[in-house]
Amino acid sequence: MSDQPFNVRHKQFEYSPLVQGVYRGLLAATLPMPIMGQDFFIGYVCVLLFLGFGLRPLLERTGLYRLLNHYLVVFEEKTSKRYLEKRAAEIDRKARDDKHRRRRLKHPDLPRHW
Repeated sequence: MSDQPFNVRHKQFEYSPLVQGVYRGLLAATLPMPIMGQDFFIGYVCVLLFLGFGLRPLLERTGLYRLLNHYLVVFEEKTSKRYLEKRAAEIDRKARDDKHRRRRLKHPDLPRHW
């Protein structure tokens, strides 16, 4: 036996329940597909087989999933950074306005009973 442990591939991601439901719906729609014609039915079954067995390994081995995930994280960070900057400016502006709005002191250059 070799000293190397088994090389087990772990799944990098799971399909969402929505995607799983759509796929199951497509599988259920396979039954009436022969009515559309043999060529269409064969193509439909090939697409379903690719979606079921080939898409995940393709995304994992080529690194497309990690690349897409990276871009989504970067996009989310940028949008949240912009939002937080706008929110901080809004809070500062409101505090400044409240400070000036609540001021009761008169300007010293004004006449005595202004």
